[in-house]
Amino acid sequence: MRKTTNLRTFVLWGFICVIANLFCTLSAPYDGDQSFWVGWVQSLIDGGLGNFRGNYPPLYVFWLWVVAQIHAIFGIVVAKTFLLKFLCLWPVYFAHLFLVDFSCRIVDRYNLPSWQQNLVIAFVALNPAILLGGPMWGQVDLVPVVLALSSLYCIYFRRTTMLAAPLYVLSLLAKFQMILFLPVFGGLFIKNWRRSWKGLPFAVVAVVLVFLPFFLGDNLGGMLRRAYIDTTSQYPFATYNAANLWMLTVGNVSPDANPFFGLSKDGLFFWLCPSYVGKALFVLFSIFTLIASIRCKSLRRVFELATWNAAAFFVLLPGMHERYILYAIPVAVIWFVLDWRKSLVWVMLLTAVASCNVSILCDGFHGGNAWTWLSAFAVLTMVGGMFYLFLPKVFAKVCSLAALVKIPRFVPYCFLGVCLLVDGAYHINSLAPVKIKQVDGEIILSGLKFDSFRQNYKVPMMNKSVENAPLKVGGRQYKYGIGTHAPSSIVYILPNDADSLYISAGVDDEVFDNGEIVFRIYGDERILWQSSPVRGNAKSPVSAAVSLEGVKILRLETDPHGPDSYDHADWLSPIVKLKK
Repeated sequence: MRKTTNLRTFVLWGFICVIANLFCTLSAPYDGDQSFWVGWVQSLIDGGLGNFRGNYPPLYVFWLWVVAQIHAIFGIVVAKTFLLKFLCLWPVYFAHLFLVDFSCRIVDRYNLPSWQQNLVIAFVALNPAILLGGPMWGQVDLVPVVLALSSLYCIYFRRTTMLAAPLYVLSLLAKFQMILFLPVFGGLFIKNWRRSWKGLPFAVVAVVLVFLPFFLGDNLGGMLRRAYIDTTSQYPFATYNAANLWMLTVGNVSPDANPFFGLSKDGLFFWLCPSYVGKALFVLFSIFTLIASIRCKSLRRVFELATWNAAAFFVLLPGMHERYILYAIPVAVIWFVLDWRKSLVWVMLLTAVASCNVSILCDGFHGGNAWTWLSAFAVLTMVGGMFYLFLPKVFAKVCSLAALVKIPRFVPYCFLGVCLLVDGAYHINSLAPVKIKQVDGEIILSGLKFDSFRQNYKVPMMNKSVENAPLKVGGRQYKYGIGTHAPSSIVYILPNDADSLYISAGVDDEVFDNGEIVFRIYGDERILWQSSPVRGNAKSPVSAAVSLEGVKILRLETDPHGPDSYDHADWLSPIVKLKK
């Protein structure tokens, strides 16, 4: 009966976890971090792992390589798109689902009533800090933490000890900050040394396999330096948007080497500054954690110590980023699952601190991104509620029949996989650039040099938007076109054998729902075509086909229909057909 209850709980909350992650992905990512993803993915397209120059640990770089190949295969320009964020987060979705699965396997051991089990697992599946830091923010910190907490679990039990060392090494290869769990892992390693060392050969194998592609690409030394050495001095501040001890005492982005109380850096008390005091405090706390881990007698205590050491890492050390508090949350929720009565207040407080700290910088949802999904959820909820109210006996019968259905444990993982493939295929198709099948007797207008232009903001861009981003209208990317800003006028001298022009026009998606523009095409000062006002939320561009018979001078003109603040106008797939 326990196994059945455990499985039903996982299936229910596994599905909810998947839906919550996909919904939260619709929010706007943190722009600065997305810039790093863009640069790194592009570098992997251009030069592979051998020429990767990012400062990120190697394990996750393998997944970025996969993301790069998807962009390259389908000809999608690497940019700050939903697709890039979505693809980069695939490992996070599986890590969160695994965390729910792991929690369900644990919670059923303690004979909790069904309602308590569901509340505990709901907190894991819908934890606001995990959702804010992962699918909303766009970060992948959950992946290394799940590897680290798995190593803590494995080293505690005799039958899984050999897996502990390779899992912990992999967590370090995914994010070096997982060194914060070393006092707990090290204490358990020492405590169980007679069997712990058996996992070291497997750890060595894991290291060799991860490093091998970089070694073959003659990039191993550079990768290690950038990922593990250079980053330690990248932000020499007491705190970097992290709500911790140093934000409270010395303020945000204050130099970590400035002594307290106005003392001189060259004096006797040069060490009395965040850089030295913070590290000393954390070392002292870690020594306590190490000793406590050696003496540890329960799995609950293991995750309690891991939670507090992760919290100390964020609160006491200088140079912390705002999201580093998130490292405490996955281990905290496992502590919560193991001992929810004792840990309830502490885990809730840590979750609140992490959620608030991240949400200060997280852009959050834009209505246009979330309304469709939220509306569908509201309608489905109402339909289910009406079914429950109007046909209570039928509803109860359906629920009882559903409870009899045996669903394998892998179904939520398959559901996630299908969702990712379907959603990924949709966005790949929508972002795959609209190309022109150029044939003899046709000229792509954006490939010609224009004769003159008039534009109040910036200059016309060939095959790019006015902001030098990929041309994108109605959710589709376009390989060829002209990006302008209304009002604008672009003049071309046509070849003598020009016969006709085929072109589309729209407001670039980079302005979201803003902008309203009138497009006009002139031939020798005679208007050939004019659009109705085109708004920024149009689902597709408008198209025109005009005769160029006898036309020598072609002018593409855009005018704002109202204020011109967001009038990013795109001329798309412009083809001049020549006479035969």
